[in-house]
Amino acid sequence: MLWPARISRHTLIAQSRGGSPSVDAIVLPLDSAFETRLDAARQFWRTLNGRPPAPAYGMLPQQTKIRHILNLRAHDARRAEAAYRRIAEVLLSREPVAPRDWRDHHLRHKVRAILRRADRIVAGGYRDLLFYPHSRSRKSDR
Repeated sequence: MLWPARISRHTLIAQSRGGSPSVDAIVLPLDSAFETRLDAARQFWRTLNGRPPAPAYGMLPQQTKIRHILNLRAHDARRAEAAYRRIAEVLLSREPVAPRDWRDHHLRHKVRAILRRADRIVAGGYRDLLFYPHSRSRKSDR
């Protein structure tokens, strides 16, 4: 029996008792992907019971998405040779920052921190997003 999921198709093996197939249990290995498998089982259960799909496990929180977008926009601006003050004005402020105030302005430090995060993402940190919410640094199977 094939179960069409939202993203892909899964093979379901069901034992038949009394002529009709039934699902009484799902066996999940306790490996590094257990939480992902558990969510797939939960989605399957919701489908079997006529419930609407729940948010997928591992979805980036909205605030995290916004932060990554800001990081990459700042990175793009720096690659386009925009001044840090201009980046701060466009991405973080509604009002221009006077050149005389820039040296001690709080947005100067914020832009520098954003660009450090952007550098980490561009240098390979984006791969962590592929494994979210799991960590790449943990061993795959213990």
